[in-house]
Amino acid sequence: MNNPSLSHEPLIRFSFFFGVLILMAAWEGLAPRRPLQTSKFMRWFSNLGIVFIDTITLRLLVSFSAINAAIYAEKAGWGLLNNIALFSWMKVIIGVIVLDLAIYLQHAMFHGLPILWRLHMMHHSDLDFDVTTGVRFHPVEIFLRWASR
Repeated sequence: MNNPSLSHEPLIRFSFFFGVLILMAAWEGLAPRRPLQTSKFMRWFSNLGIVFIDTITLRLLVSFSAINAAIYAEKAGWGLLNNIALFSWMKVIIGVIVLDLAIYLQHAMFHGLPILWRLHMMHHSDLDFDVTTGVRFHPVEIFLRWASR
C-alpha cells in the first residue's frame, strides 16, 4: 500500500464511526424522541462493548479488509464500475446506492429467515432505544454481513 491513508484504514474507520456516533448522540441529547427507561451508562457500556467484541472478532477472522479487496479488484479489472467509462464521482454515487441497497436487502433477510432472525434478534432486544441500538449486533451477524459483500 503506497497510499498512507490506506495504511491507516482502521484508524480512519474508527474515527468516522466515533465521530458520527458522538454527533448522533449529541443530536439525541438535544432533541430526544422519547425518555430512556434504563441507565444510559450501562446500556452504552454494554452496547459499545458488543461493538468492540464484533470489531476484534472480525479483525481476527478476516486477514484482509474490504479496502484491500477493493484495491485488488480495481487492479485486476474486476467489477462493473471498473469496466465502464464514467466520471469518478458518478461511480461513487452508484457504489453508495448499490451498497445501501445490499445492506437493506441483508437487513430484510435477517428479519425474514428464522435462522438469521435468531442472530438479528440481539439488535432488537435492547432494553431501550438510542444511538447505540443501531450498532448492537451479534458477532456472527457482523461476520455474515462482511462475508456477503
